[in-house]
Amino acid sequence: MLKAVKFGGALALVFGLFNTVMAAEDHAQHAAHVHGVGNLEVVLDGNMVFIALESPLYNVLGFEHAPKTDAQRVLARRVTNILKANGLFSLTRDAQCRRSSHNLVSDILNPHTHEGGHSHSHDHDDTHSGHSDLRAEYQFECRKPELLTDILVRVFQQFSGFTELHVQAVLPSGQIGAKLTPNESTLVLK
Repeated sequence: MLKAVKFGGALALVFGLFNTVMAAEDHAQHAAHVHGVGNLEVVLDGNMVFIALESPLYNVLGFEHAPKTDAQRVLARRVTNILKANGLFSLTRDAQCRRSSHNLVSDILNPHTHEGGHSHSHDHDDTHSGHSDLRAEYQFECRKPELLTDILVRVFQQFSGFTELHVQAVLPSGQIGAKLTPNESTLVLK
């Protein structure tokens, strides 16, 4: 487990380090493709908060292939809009946080942006494993980060396919882990 860590420099570098350490510590939990279960990673660095949601696509769409019907295409657009909107996470109001950026990585929902943010055009073959995942990344800037005490996670309200989220957070005070459910959807940071 990580002890209290002071972070400096780029938030992306911090998150990359965090992600590498977490993968080494608990590869099975984070690599598993389990319907109903997602992973939430939170990093607080200075006045910046980085949140990443990783999930089987099934949890948000109910299927893991490219939309084949008009109804599936409409649902995929709706889900994409929800993931890009600013409503999945509510940070402590007194911390005065506002979302400064977001990124959606999914071959199905955002087919021309892949890991690393590069774009290109090609044919998509979704039959390679029958499983598709998504990664939604959000960055918030807080005017008073010392007042950030909790994050209300509205993933369960927006997407009924989730039954639990495994959370790992790196804060100035150290690392915390939690499991969120539809009945317990607030991540307590302090």
